[in-house]
Amino acid sequence: CMVIITLAMILKTIILLLLHTTLINATTSSSIPSSQLRRKMTTAAAQVDPSIYGKSGDISKHLEGVKKQYDTQNKIEFYKQVMGDGTANIHFGKWDNVDLDQEGAYGKASEQMTDYMFQLVSGLCDCEGDFKYVDLGSGTGAAALRLVKMHPHIKHATCLNLCDEQNALATKEAAEAGLASRIEVVTGTYEDAPLEDDKYDACFSQDAFVHAFEKKQAFKEAFRITKPGGAFVWCDLMCGSGEGVSDEELQTFAATNMVNDWLSPEENVAACQAVGWEDVKFVDLTADIRISFQLMLKKVEKILADGNPAGIDEKLLASYKTNLGNRITQVDRGVFKWGVVHAKKPATK
Repeated sequence: CMVIITLAMILKTIILLLLHTTLINATTSSSIPSSQLRRKMTTAAAQVDPSIYGKSGDISKHLEGVKKQYDTQNKIEFYKQVMGDGTANIHFGKWDNVDLDQEGAYGKASEQMTDYMFQLVSGLCDCEGDFKYVDLGSGTGAAALRLVKMHPHIKHATCLNLCDEQNALATKEAAEAGLASRIEVVTGTYEDAPLEDDKYDACFSQDAFVHAFEKKQAFKEAFRITKPGGAFVWCDLMCGSGEGVSDEELQTFAATNMVNDWLSPEENVAACQAVGWEDVKFVDLTADIRISFQLMLKKVEKILADGNPAGIDEKLLASYKTNLGNRITQVDRGVFKWGVVHAKKPATK
C-alpha cells in the first residue's frame, strides 16, 4: 500500500509540474507581439525544413538566391516585358491618372513612381548645386537614368547593386545615353556598402530592400553614407497584418521570394529610427500594388496568348500567372503592404 501511495504522489507531482510549465509557456507567448512571434516561427521553420527555408540565416546563400531571382537573361527579359513595357524600368507603379488600358501603361506608372519618390527627396533636402545621390539596389539602373536625364542639377548618381548582369546593362545604358560621367555603377550590397561616409545628399531605393538580409543593417549603412541633413526615401513590399493571415502563409512567401527579414511598415519605421533617422514616415500605397499585380497578370496572359514572341521560359510564365493571381487576393486579405518610407538624417552629428 505504501508503494502505491508513493507512486500516486510522484505521479501527482509530475502532472502539476507539466501544468505549471504549460501555463508559463502560454503566458509568455501571449505577451510577445504577433510580429515577433512571426519572426520566431520563421526561424524555427528554417531549422525544421531546410528544403524550403534553408537560405534563411546564411547571408551568402541568401545573396546567391537573390541573384538567381533576377540576374539571368531570361529573368531580365521577363521583367522587361511584364513590368517595363519593353523598358528597363522594372518597378511597381504609381497609378494616379494612368489609363490602365493605354499601351505602355505599366511603364508609365513605374516611371511615375520614380518621379514621385524623387519629389519626396526634393522636399526633404537641398537638391540645388552639386547634388549627389545613391540608388541602393538599383537593378538595371533605370531609375537613375531617368532622374539624371530629367534633372541637370544631379551631378552624380551611384547605382549600388548586387547583380552582375544587371550592372553590365546599367553601365551600357548609361554610356549609350551619354551619361557615363554622371552615373557610376558599383557592385556590392547595401548592407556592406563600399562607399564613403557622409558622401551623398540622399539615399534612394525602389523595390529592393525587401531582399535585405537584415533591414536595420541596411538602414544603418544608408545613414552612414548620407550627409548630415540628407534624405532617405525608399519603397517596397512589407508584411501585412490582415485578419486570418497565417504565419505559415507569411513564412512561405518570405522563403520563396528571398525575404529574410519580413517587417511591417511600423517595424520598418522603428528600425529606421533605431539607427538614427529622424522624421520617419510611412506613406501607404497598397492600393497601387494591387493594380500593379493586376496589370502584370494581364501582361503575362497577353504574352502567352500572343505565342510568347520574346521566347521567355514557358514554365516561368505559367508560374507567374498562378502566383500573380494569388498576389491579388493576398493584397485584399492584408498579407502585404506597399508604400514609401521617408526620413532625414539630423543636420549635425
